Amino acid sequence: MLAFALAALLAGGTAADAQTVERSMVVSVLDDDGMPVTDLRAIDFVIREDDAAREVLHVEPAGGGRQIAILVDTSEAALRMVSDFRRGLSTFVDEMREGNRISLISFGGPPRILVETTDDAERLRGGIDRVFPQTGQAAYMLDAIHEVSQGFARRRAERPVIVVLTAEGLDYSNRQSRDVIERIGESGAALYTMSVEARRGAFADRSAFGGQPGGIDLGRQRFERDRVLARGTAETGGRHRDLLASSAVERALQELVAELRNQYLVVYARPDLLIPPEEVRVSVDRPGLTARGTLLSSNETRNR
Repeated sequence: MLAFALAALLAGGTAADAQTVERSMVVSVLDDDGMPVTDLRAIDFVIREDDAAREVLHVEPAGGGRQIAILVDTSEAALRMVSDFRRGLSTFVDEMREGNRISLISFGGPPRILVETTDDAERLRGGIDRVFPQTGQAAYMLDAIHEVSQGFARRRAERPVIVVLTAEGLDYSNRQSRDVIERIGESGAALYTMSVEARRGAFADRSAFGGQPGGIDLGRQRFERDRVLARGTAETGGRHRDLLASSAVERALQELVAELRNQYLVVYARPDLLIPPEEVRVSVDRPGLTARGTLLSSNETRNR
């Protein structure tokens, strides 16, 4: 009986091992100055699924292969910012084009595709040259994020990234923030947003027809927008930044390039459970460092 029990125990252990699967996460690690940390090993990372620790198997540079959608505000609120937006976008595209594929979408008025997904430098530069402010048009940022996320999910895009440049102020989308955040999660995209402080009295606080927009709850509109900027970035492994002036956009995009080009691919093991975890957290076992991770699209769990 003892021999049978031991045999059964060993057989059970073998079955459990066979049911272990690998999951992969793209992770950014930044120091207190917001600069990427590049000398980490597998032993430095901690992965927890619903508070259960998982074994980190190996770590390597994340490399390229991203599909990056850049969403740029061309509403009247961004009237004085667009030239700085174009300059920053040119720098970002030049640095990130190789090994990745990029698209460009404007959202001054209904979202409009300026450049389909490509790695062609000439097409991307041509699209950036078509970034112009639309007088009398409001921002529809949430609509743009929602549509791009749906497109990523439909194509099962690998390593999708959404980068948003916007002026501070109201968003006139009809989408609720909860719906937008869910769509981002379903797409597997990491959301990075940069909001530039708008000049007082700009379109951010007026309607296209002058005065306050009739029938629109301004407080609610601000809440929905700010919730996407805060929670949409935090829950997908991205990042939100508030910029005091549009002249800071180019520097901020250069720092984003440094972050994306120095990400880690962290591979860990987990039981092949019928019910996947609701939350996955990554951290680094070193003081003063911040880690944010995005599960690859093949992983059906929420990023954090």
